[in-house]
Amino acid sequence: ISTENQKTCELFAALKLLSPGTYLREGIDYIIQSKAGGLIVLGDTPETLDLTEGGFRINCPYTPTRLYELSKMDGAIILSEDIKRIVRANVTLRTSSTIPSNETGLRHRSADKFAKETEQIVLAVSQSRNTLTLYLKDQHYIFRECSTLLSCANQTMFALTQHLKALQNAGTILNWAELSGDVTLADVVAAIQLCERVRRAEQELDRYRIELGTQAQSLQYVIPELTTEIESGLLIIKDYYHESLRDASEAFEAILGLDVHSLANPSDISEALGYSRDVCNTFEVLKPRGYRMLSQVPRIPFNIVENIVHKFKTLDRVNIAAVGELQAVDGVGKAQASTIKHTLAHMKSTAVQPEVMALSAFE
Repeated sequence: ISTENQKTCELFAALKLLSPGTYLREGIDYIIQSKAGGLIVLGDTPETLDLTEGGFRINCPYTPTRLYELSKMDGAIILSEDIKRIVRANVTLRTSSTIPSNETGLRHRSADKFAKETEQIVLAVSQSRNTLTLYLKDQHYIFRECSTLLSCANQTMFALTQHLKALQNAGTILNWAELSGDVTLADVVAAIQLCERVRRAEQELDRYRIELGTQAQSLQYVIPELTTEIESGLLIIKDYYHESLRDASEAFEAILGLDVHSLANPSDISEALGYSRDVCNTFEVLKPRGYRMLSQVPRIPFNIVENIVHKFKTLDRVNIAAVGELQAVDGVGKAQASTIKHTLAHMKSTAVQPEVMALSAFE
């Protein structure tokens, strides 16, 4: 399940180019430490160069020192897209007056508009604020000091561990409800809400790791069960989206696109799934399709899980199906059918009704 849109992937890729410890970041740091300003374009396509004027050709290998020395001139510096050559220096960036920008300073306004027009990465170093801002298409990102980043990253790590504990508890409650045939919309919404919080916290932590680069040693610890919990949590959406929606992708798009405030509102999550906004007063018992539970059966590839769900429609029907009926599903052999029956029966016989976990002061 893809959970990152194209804009996020492009921004993360750009941030990696500027992680502390990279050759490009070293040159940028020289400019910042000298309390000078700078304007740098990453990309030398013919279309990009056509929108520059003045300056002079350099076409020499990139080094951090050369970048710093050339930044002492007023104009922009053009680097090759692979950041191996300094192509031009002291150039003027020509931008269309029709391209909007909310930036006020001349350097940052030029960077913003040029990035939108050329779709190249443009970097602006502020002389007055001593900060670095990255512009990419219609996105911009202001880099912060390492001490601030580390503090924010540690807070995010704490939030991630708290959300993960709550998600695991919600998953246990949902397991019990599914095996007992007593799933409510409130159970489903609560689990999806926690899964999204965990996923977003992990994504935010990844951004901190990238931005901190070699200074992110304390953030390198990876929670072993994190990926599994997120993937399992996302399958809840696939299990319970309402049949009124086109398909699961419509529900995924709606839920992954919720902002922070909407994610905190169970009614918005319910609506994104295709149900009524009145979560608390919806007492209909929901039937899971079975994606999440079947994905926990060992040695059963997900394409076979999809074939099983396509044939039986609900987890209840899979539970009562005979081994021979399961074998009739494309890709399911006798051994796999027996494994499915045994695993689901074992889950049901060993399930213990969980207690609702009290939320911490953090929540």
